[in-house]
Amino acid sequence: MNSPIIIDEKNGWFSRKGASDDVVIASRVRLSRNINGFLYPGKMEQKDEDAVSASIKSAFEKIDTEDLWRGSEIGKLNPLDRKILLERNHLTQDFILHSNKSIVLSKDNLSSCAVNDTDHLRMSFFEGGLSIKECADRADELDRKIEKHLDFAVSFEFGYLNTEVNNLGTGMKASVMMHLPALVKANLIEKALKAVVQIGFTVKGFMGDDDHSLGSMYQISNQFTIGHSEAEIVDKLQNLCTQIAEYERKAREEMFQKKRTEIEDSVFRAYGLLTNCRILSSNEAIENLSMLRMGIGLGLIDLPIEVCSSLIFLSQKSHIQKMIKDGESRADEMLVDFTRADFIKNTIIQKKL
Repeated sequence: MNSPIIIDEKNGWFSRKGASDDVVIASRVRLSRNINGFLYPGKMEQKDEDAVSASIKSAFEKIDTEDLWRGSEIGKLNPLDRKILLERNHLTQDFILHSNKSIVLSKDNLSSCAVNDTDHLRMSFFEGGLSIKECADRADELDRKIEKHLDFAVSFEFGYLNTEVNNLGTGMKASVMMHLPALVKANLIEKALKAVVQIGFTVKGFMGDDDHSLGSMYQISNQFTIGHSEAEIVDKLQNLCTQIAEYERKAREEMFQKKRTEIEDSVFRAYGLLTNCRILSSNEAIENLSMLRMGIGLGLIDLPIEVCSSLIFLSQKSHIQKMIKDGESRADEMLVDFTRADFIKNTIIQKKL
């Protein structure tokens, strides 16, 4: 854990292929754990935070025999790297503002552990497509290894003890990011998401709000962890998202049959804009990449779908600033928008990152 954290500029969990990736962008499993004998983060004194961090660092050093993890205090990371980790859903907005807190990042950028965030340790595991079980298996493997060296707070009655009531029990939060443009266009998204909430799951928009998520992307996750085993959480979410994916595919087929010319026009307009424009805002990029992604799923555009998924995340502001090599995050908006347009155009034309 002595090696510095290095963030690959163009690769991450969003660039991975996976099951049902025509509709499902990625899956994530997060485990929340706390250590016995310490108050929860936010209530601890600095010396106790330091003790928790030291204990977790020591545990990782004992299990990391293959040099797969890198650790660092947030304050020692480049400001842009912090924001990139935020844009990749590894960290929260509040967490990156605390320079004395720590993160442990896997060498392949697919997993991360936030230290002294909402809980003492939050371990997150990402994978492309509908891959909840794969994420859960990786989470379980690390959890078993690290639990041999850390005394986690556990109750016979409530399971793993965490700061949030919803996270009692297994402490597992499983989520799937889905791309649902046809359900949005057919005005069926509200009905679909309402049904999701009624059976005990939560829905969060990618950006914007739950009623209008940018790029028609929605994150679906389990609401409670207590009273359910990890296997039950995984199976229920897997089955639910498989169902939603089928609804989305049927909506695409019906829409394409009834309004083929309109759909083709929208997809090719998006393609034309993305491969020809000189200036492109973040929101405009996401909305047009969303349409392009649906076009790939319908067979209208010959482009690997994971390339399009990658562009959605890599076109965010901090990623573009990193490409500009603007270490102080001072690149003006015009330069960022110009670089974004140029990067997306070249990537699509070359069909590879």
